[in-house]
Amino acid sequence: MQSLFSARPAWAEVNLDHIAHNVRQFRQSIGPMTQIMAVVKADGYGHGAAAVAETALNSGASSLAVAFAAEAIDLRRKGIEAPILLLGYTDPDNFPYLVEYKLTPTVFGFDTALALSKMAVEDGVTIPVHIKVDTGMGRLGLLPEEAVEVVSRIKLLPGLITEGIFTHLAAAEEKDKTYTREQLRLFNRILDQCHKKGIIFPLIHAANSAAAMDYPAARYNLIRLGLAMYGSYPSPDQDNNDFYLLPVLTFKSRVVLVKRVAPGTAISYGCTYRTKEESLIATIPVGYADGYSRLLSNKGQILIRGQRAPVVGNICMDHFMADVSHIPGVQLNDEVVIYGRQGDQQVSVEEAADKVGTISYELLCSVGKRVARLYFREGKLSSIHDFLENCTF
Repeated sequence: MQSLFSARPAWAEVNLDHIAHNVRQFRQSIGPMTQIMAVVKADGYGHGAAAVAETALNSGASSLAVAFAAEAIDLRRKGIEAPILLLGYTDPDNFPYLVEYKLTPTVFGFDTALALSKMAVEDGVTIPVHIKVDTGMGRLGLLPEEAVEVVSRIKLLPGLITEGIFTHLAAAEEKDKTYTREQLRLFNRILDQCHKKGIIFPLIHAANSAAAMDYPAARYNLIRLGLAMYGSYPSPDQDNNDFYLLPVLTFKSRVVLVKRVAPGTAISYGCTYRTKEESLIATIPVGYADGYSRLLSNKGQILIRGQRAPVVGNICMDHFMADVSHIPGVQLNDEVVIYGRQGDQQVSVEEAADKVGTISYELLCSVGKRVARLYFREGKLSSIHDFLENCTF
């Protein structure tokens, strides 16, 4: 196993048993009548889409969601056969791939639906679609005032199966529930108007992780499980006993140099940090090119020998430094935990995100491709290559 990261000691350990646990938490809570769609866009939030997808599907999810066609095609080529919804925009040039790879696009305009319909009729096929309604996100979707009329027209188009309708909740993780309640009110009004016109959708969804936890009424018959599947709570207010989530990713490295420096020594670019006394400085071969944000310069904390150590100086592209003067015995090759647990201490991705004013999603997705992924499944560790050779898609 050492050879997997001996060329460069930077790796992420992805605990697939924890993915399974987190999915089962929702499977048990939401009941058998509501489906789970596992969101594995952005390479499974940086965890590895194929490995996460396989685990989620074996743990209670029935379908997957990605952002774009290329992400879905990659999953198909790795043997995944479950339904895949494309949440984002699909360029007309990619329409043939929808049929070839059995993908379900999101439609949020009549012109797109018409173009899809024409292709489907010409090819003699049917294409399932989900229609998105913008109830307050302001990103993609039909506006409420046009939604019912456009949905009615799309419903009549040949070659299309209107399999689902959905919206996206913009503030489900916030303490103030007013905005979310208004979004749900608008969505329910549209659903009622469609029902009166005889338009029935097999799948109705609005709940992301936050809403699935806090708004049972938003679950409808499908939830889109994203961040919570990866073991992060959408907000601190949702760290409760109803859903006990286990963090999935641990970001690790090793010490490659330990040096004792004099008082007043400048550390890293810009000389933003100078030692106040004789200090022991450890160099770690991870930088912002690996997804460790430069904004954590002189702010971040890491774990070495079960103790916290502050990041000192500006984070470089390929390295950063930490002051380990207070930790006895630090030496070359000591394990470093950047996000995760070591002994009794933990540096969570949420903690790091809070220090730089961002969200855990961004830091998880930022862990770069040159950081090797190692996978735990049933307590055993493997590389992604070993995992894919032995998976049960």
